Amino acid sequence: MSIQINLLAAEMQRYVVQNKKVVLADFARALTVPVDAHCRKVTKIKGTYQILRSIMTHVVQGFKPQWQALGEFHVKDKEIKNYHQKVNFPFVPADVLGTFLAEWYEEDKKPTDKEIAKRIYEWLLIQITDDVSLLSMIGRISSLPGESADGQFGFSIKGWNQIVEELLVNTTHPCYKIPLNIFTGSNIVEEIQKFELAFPKLFKSKIKQIHLSERNKELYEIDYFNTFGSYPSFKDEDKTKSPLRKRELVGHDDMADNIIFATVDGNMLNLIDVIDNPATFTDVQVQDYTVKVFGEFWKGWDFLINEAVVVGDFSGSEIGLGNAELMELYYPHEEIN
Repeated sequence: MSIQINLLAAEMQRYVVQNKKVVLADFARALTVPVDAHCRKVTKIKGTYQILRSIMTHVVQGFKPQWQALGEFHVKDKEIKNYHQKVNFPFVPADVLGTFLAEWYEEDKKPTDKEIAKRIYEWLLIQITDDVSLLSMIGRISSLPGESADGQFGFSIKGWNQIVEELLVNTTHPCYKIPLNIFTGSNIVEEIQKFELAFPKLFKSKIKQIHLSERNKELYEIDYFNTFGSYPSFKDEDKTKSPLRKRELVGHDDMADNIIFATVDGNMLNLIDVIDNPATFTDVQVQDYTVKVFGEFWKGWDFLINEAVVVGDFSGSEIGLGNAELMELYYPHEEIN
């Protein structure tokens, strides 16, 4: 059995057109990766993700029959963005001659009943999911020689490793830093306890999760067992818990081992575009015995408010935002020792 390349390309194109809603839904599912479970989904508003937030200082005072101004109002802005991604997948039908995939071409069936296009797209979406999941952590936007999104994997989007690295050196919208020692198999329980103890009072009851690498989560479980004689899990949820408030420790595959952070619910964002530019396959072409599949989507991640992110700092010694004026604005009652 042979596969006619032009007919196969036409069948793949028809499949996308005739099953548009199915393809859009499948593509959306393919772009949903593990870290998205902890992120608030946000779509663009008039083409931008410009974030405005207001901060107001204390306004209540004792009564006296004269005007005594009290309170300041600040508006802070932060521009966050997602990144345009593409899929240019080449497929050579001749490579599957004699395999069971050729049987799925089923020349005697109607185009809408053929299995081959559906199978190829299913496999392609599985690979897209794997790629986006990896990029969600290790993806970088780089200006270094050789590190370019031009025809390469890995440099087209900011993953959480780069987001947190840049957050630690951001002085305009800084994070709340907590100095820590480098994690080892014998100190990680103590260090995470130190991390929790140093949370600003404003967030102690609002932080429910601590994010770290999967390897450090495993080190924590081992150190916890060596320290307390049992593993830090509970049968009802089977989740690893922190020493103090029993916050969930969320381990991420491919997150760097020198990263640990915590924030309030809703502050981690999953930036997508489902209105102006929905994720989908856009074209199928034939050239030089190759079927070329084209796809596009927009994706990105970020924090809504950097100042509401608590990050472990393994190279510094200063706790807080690193700016007295911002500390007075965001955490006026925090005592920094």
